[in-house]
Amino acid sequence: MSQPGNTNVQNDSKPKGAVVELNSSVISEDKQVRQKWRPNYLLMSFIVCFVFPVLFSMVYFVAFATDRYTSTAGFSIRGFDSSGPLDGLGALTGLASSGSTTSDSYIVLRYLESSELLHALDEEVGLRKAFSNPDIDYFSRMSEDAQSQDFLKYWQRRLQTQFDPTSGIIEFTVQSFSPEHAQSVTSAMLTLTQELVNNLSVTARNDALRYAQSEVAVQEERLRLALEDIRGFRSEQQELNPLATATLDVELLSSLEAQIIAINSRIFAQEGILDADAPSLIALRREAAALQEQIDQKRQSLTGSNVVGGEAMNIISNQLTEFEELEIERQFAQQSYASSLASLEQARRDADQQQRYLAVFLHPQASVDAVYPKRALNIFIIAFAAFSIWSIGALLTYSIRDHLT
Repeated sequence: MSQPGNTNVQNDSKPKGAVVELNSSVISEDKQVRQKWRPNYLLMSFIVCFVFPVLFSMVYFVAFATDRYTSTAGFSIRGFDSSGPLDGLGALTGLASSGSTTSDSYIVLRYLESSELLHALDEEVGLRKAFSNPDIDYFSRMSEDAQSQDFLKYWQRRLQTQFDPTSGIIEFTVQSFSPEHAQSVTSAMLTLTQELVNNLSVTARNDALRYAQSEVAVQEERLRLALEDIRGFRSEQQELNPLATATLDVELLSSLEAQIIAINSRIFAQEGILDADAPSLIALRREAAALQEQIDQKRQSLTGSNVVGGEAMNIISNQLTEFEELEIERQFAQQSYASSLASLEQARRDADQQQRYLAVFLHPQASVDAVYPKRALNIFIIAFAAFSIWSIGALLTYSIRDHLT
């Protein structure tokens, strides 16, 4: 009886092993199916991060990107003053040093990128209308309702400037969507820059002459007041030139004194040989007394020692003193006025020598071929950037996964 029992046990054990083998095989097949249909995230990320951007850039730059043309102009700000030292370029070309015009060059550079120039160009050549043309592709076109700040940023992306401080040469390049418009914009910029330099020269010249002109005005007013004072003195005193009158009085006094000396000599000579009451002596004494009276009166009028009512009246002396003060003031005013006129003329010559002008050596030309966009270079840059971003992201992702597992 034991044998049949053993046989049954063996028969029952075989189906169980078969079921285990069957289950393991089914599980392995499911794993294979799941691994087979499991998404490849690395490939998907490569397609999204690299393939799509590169394809999009290729389609955009090849089929849709609008051509941009350029026009370049170059100039240098020079002055008429050639007395300064020569720089490196000046030693070769004989031009004056550009050191005195460096500040003006930086002003022009700021002006080329300023909103003031942008608005002037917009009024003259219609920048906003040209840059917002619907024929331009979406990514290169400016919005029609762009604000002033956005307009300025867009313009600065279409403008390239460079400055060489050693030679003082300034070059700028304008980008536009037609060669004619680029040339017209560049020509208008040159014209406006010339106007700016001329205004700077006029302003600097006026600033240099303003002090000299104000000094001339002050000295002219001083001389005018001095002449008016002399005119008022003459009208009040009824005397054209008290100094000349006093000179004549002194000459007359000297003549009278010479005459009285001669008469006194004759009286002294005749007193030794004639009587004291001799008619000739009496006549000489009377003549001498009359001359002495005239001399006293004339000396009294010159020295101003009249006594009227017990007070000294220095009439002529005061007149002479006042007139001399007025005359000295007139002479000083006249000399100061002449000196200020000479200073003004010197300042005018110096200002004329320091005038600035725009020396244009590269005139705007219409380009034949489009320079921008640089399609191959832009596609390569986008591809390189996309691949770099994808590779760095993949490395970081797998590195984090390895640390987590």
